[in-house]
Amino acid sequence: MKVILAPLGLLVILFLVVLPYGCYWDNEEDLYGPDPTTSCDTVGMRYSVEIEEIMSTHCNSCHISTSPTYSGIPYESHAQLKAVADNGKLLDRINNQAAPMPETGLMSLCNRLKIEAWVKAGAPNN
Repeated sequence: MKVILAPLGLLVILFLVVLPYGCYWDNEEDLYGPDPTTSCDTVGMRYSVEIEEIMSTHCNSCHISTSPTYSGIPYESHAQLKAVADNGKLLDRINNQAAPMPETGLMSLCNRLKIEAWVKAGAPNN
């Protein structure tokens, strides 16, 4: 009987010591950061503010004719970008994981959602 109680007592003590550390009280946002699909403001995207800034940061190095790494596909004006937005190629390219744009890797989900919201609003020149 003594032989059975010793391991059982050790198991109970171990259980009581480990149990408090087995529960994790943080929520998903604390663990992984905010959900970009809910924390990313995509309302009222403006070409002259949000979209030009995203393009400047991620696309101009290859899509401005004066750039040394110019791709031959210009996005220097609203009309040029709107043409690719209207035919669906802009969203296809910025979301293509096999051949990401920019080539260094997909831009953040929030930036892609902002561009998508602008395209779905008709790609206005605002």
